[in-house]
Amino acid sequence: MRPHEYLLEICDRPEHRYLRTPLVGLITSGKLPVPALKEYAVMRWSFQAHAVPAMMLSHAAYLQGDAVLHLLENCYDEIMRPHDAGEHPGLWVRFAKNLGATDEELDEAARHPIAEVLGFPRTLTMYCRRSGVEGLSTWYADEEQLPEVHGATALALRKFYRLPDDTIEYFLEHVRADIEHSDANEALLARYIHTPRELAAARRAASVTLWSWCEMHEGILRVLRKKYRF
Repeated sequence: MRPHEYLLEICDRPEHRYLRTPLVGLITSGKLPVPALKEYAVMRWSFQAHAVPAMMLSHAAYLQGDAVLHLLENCYDEIMRPHDAGEHPGLWVRFAKNLGATDEELDEAARHPIAEVLGFPRTLTMYCRRSGVEGLSTWYADEEQLPEVHGATALALRKFYRLPDDTIEYFLEHVRADIEHSDANEALLARYIHTPRELAAARRAASVTLWSWCEMHEGILRVLRKKYRF
């Protein structure tokens, strides 16, 4: 098997499927109360607020040539676009504000994130700093699943919550962007993973990253259930 196929096996495990997380299931079925949906948008903003270039570019130190260009383009897509060109943090802020969030609530969430939310960007950063193989693998595992989960979320936000495309553009944009990013990463994984030890490191990075994303949403759901009692 090619390196990315080993990582796909990890992505396909039920406990690693983003779409199977309980919070996502509540949103995609329209069962998450609207006040809790707004609170989710505020709490998850902490991830976007802590998405810094080190989280996406640290492993460039271990790569060469067009691989580095790919990372730069990916980083631009995610967090460096101008405000009027669909930069992702701004799209999430729009989503949250259109649900009723205030600047004060978003600022407070960014200053005081719950541990599960802050843990996800720190997990990505840690693996990107450790090696090129682990950085590529951590992002491949994450971006391989995002088009599916964000596409389903966008459809549910339209159908059940009657949100317009302008409000849910964050999710629509990720469907497009992450398909491109994931496809490009497949070739890079084949180029940089050569030994059983490197493959083991790649699989470990992918597994922990997927667990961390799911745990971010589990942490948010625990807070929402306690606050809104559903």
